Amino acid sequence: MTVIAIVVTFNRCALLKKVLYSLLSQSIALNKIIIIDNDSNDDTAKVVHDFSEVDDIFYYYNTGDNLGGAGGFYQGFKIAEQFDYDYLWLMDDDLLPEPDCLEKLIQDRPEGIVQPVRYDLDGACAEISPVEYNLQKIFCRNPKTKTVKEVISTVISNNCREIDIAGVPFEGPLISKSVVNKVGYPNPDFFIFNDDLDYSLRTRSKGFSIKCIVDARATRLLKNNQKNDLKSWKGYFMLRNHYYILRNYGENKLVKNRVYLIMFYYFLKSVFSFDYKFAKVVIFSFKDSFSLKNSKRFRP
Repeated sequence: MTVIAIVVTFNRCALLKKVLYSLLSQSIALNKIIIIDNDSNDDTAKVVHDFSEVDDIFYYYNTGDNLGGAGGFYQGFKIAEQFDYDYLWLMDDDLLPEPDCLEKLIQDRPEGIVQPVRYDLDGACAEISPVEYNLQKIFCRNPKTKTVKEVISTVISNNCREIDIAGVPFEGPLISKSVVNKVGYPNPDFFIFNDDLDYSLRTRSKGFSIKCIVDARATRLLKNNQKNDLKSWKGYFMLRNHYYILRNYGENKLVKNRVYLIMFYYFLKSVFSFDYKFAKVVIFSFKDSFSLKNSKRFRP
C-alpha cells in the first residue's frame, strides 16, 4: 500500500522538524511526504532542505501566500495526484503521531477515512471529533453533541478499537484514494475552520464511513483554545464558515435559517458590550458566508 503524507505548515519550523522526524520514524514507511509551506518567513525552507539532503522522500512546495489550512491541503491534494497512492495522511505542523500510528490506522485497509486519537502533552485526551453532529434541531447551540473524548473510556473498556464518528479534523486522518476520487479536494475558500467538517460531510454523503481508531495515537504539541479564537482575527472565519455549514448542510429549513439567530445573538451581544469592532465582524461574516469570499479583509 502506498501512503503519502501531506503536512501544511506556517512559521513553525521548530515544531515542523519534530513532526517530520516522527513521520520518518513510522513503523510502516511512507512513500512520500509533501510539505506545503504557506509562505513562512522563518527557517521552514531550510529545515525541509536539510531533511531532503538526507532522504529524497520529501516534496516541498511554497504557496507564495498564506492560504490557510484549507488552501494548503487543497494544494497538497493537487500535488499528490502527480504520484500513485492508496492513501493520503493529512498532518498539521503541531501533531506528533506515535511510531505505530500509521500502522494502526492502515491495519484494516479502510475504504473511507480513519482518524487517530489526539492527546495533549500532559496525556489528557484531546480528541473532540464529533461522534454526533446535529444538523436537524434548530435549538442546538453546539451541533457537536457528543465527542470521542466523552466516549473513549467506555469504548476501551468494551475492548473496541473503532468509534464511528461524524467528522475529522485535518490533524491525522488517513483518507483512501476511493474517497478522493468520489469526494474531490478540500474547499480552499474556507481558509481556516470547518474545511475538515465540510470534507467529512461530503464524504459521508457519498456513503463512506469515518472512524476513530482508539489505539492509533498522536500528541498535540500546542493547546487548542477556540474560545479565545472567537475574539481574535480568527473569529470572522469561525462564524462565516459555521454559517455556511448550517446553510448548506442543515437537514431542514429551520436549521438552515438558524444562521439568523446566531448572527443576531452575536450582533446584539457585541453592541450591548460596546464591542463595535466585533459587531462589524459578525455582519461581514454573515454576508460573506453565502459564497465564502472576501476573506482577505480579515486575514492576519
